[in-house]
Amino acid sequence: MVPNGVLAAVGLLTLYAITMTLLSGWAAAVEQFAALWYLMVPLAAGFGIQVGLYTKLKAKVRARSKGALATGGASAGTAMLACCVHHATEVLPFLGLSGASIFLTQFQKPILLVSLGINAVGIVVMTKHLKNQLTIL
Repeated sequence: MVPNGVLAAVGLLTLYAITMTLLSGWAAAVEQFAALWYLMVPLAAGFGIQVGLYTKLKAKVRARSKGALATGGASAGTAMLACCVHHATEVLPFLGLSGASIFLTQFQKPILLVSLGINAVGIVVMTKHLKNQLTIL
């Protein structure tokens, strides 16, 4: 049986691959991942860790830290999408969204770095909750 955290991390990377491939093709997806793997792999791993911690915490006590997981997960998903959404520059001007494309391209790495920080905070929060629940039980 594969742990939930591993599935979550793989799912996040799969979301990136699908989005990037649909927007720019497989070769561009591989090229982009090769350029930013050192940010995207830890981001996906951090999300997977949060899901694993949440699963463990949920098994101990029913639903106390949903907000922390939702925030970290949304941040990780947004960052992964920010990696590849800027490749939709051919379509965005027709939608009146050329400014969004420029923003995502220009701030791609800072968005990923901020998301890694949010991931770290989420892991710390989940770990604290889990430790507190283990000492109470």
